Amino acid sequence: MRLYPQLQALLLVSAASGSSTGLSGGGGGNMSGSVVGVAIQDFSFSPAAMTVMVGTTVKWTNNGPSAHTTTSNTGTWDSGQLSSPTSGGGYGGGSAGGTYQHTFMAVGTYAYHCSNHPPSLYPGFTGTITVTP
Repeated sequence: MRLYPQLQALLLVSAASGSSTGLSGGGGGNMSGSVVGVAIQDFSFSPAAMTVMVGTTVKWTNNGPSAHTTTSNTGTWDSGQLSSPTSGGGYGGGSAGGTYQHTFMAVGTYAYHCSNHPPSLYPGFTGTITVTP
């Protein structure tokens, strides 16, 4: 079943925190909780921008057709290669896509990209995490 990226992010947030924390429209709202999710697929991060509180962990999950990374523009983090999900065809099985988590402990704005698909070639494949007190 294919879900809209915003719904995937909401499900990741709900499953990880055990709550029904929602996403605001228009680029992500102020989300709090222990873990919030970002889906990587179709050469985009969803949501591409979000605001979280200090101490929040962001978990990126690769749902796309190829390997991707989540790489801070300032070197704060680098996920390395996150594999794409595989399916078992008609035989079942398969594996989920690779994931990476980073906990934000300082207030600021953190821009990031996929190093496999640089912004110079894929200008929409960027994201921003804004961390508030």
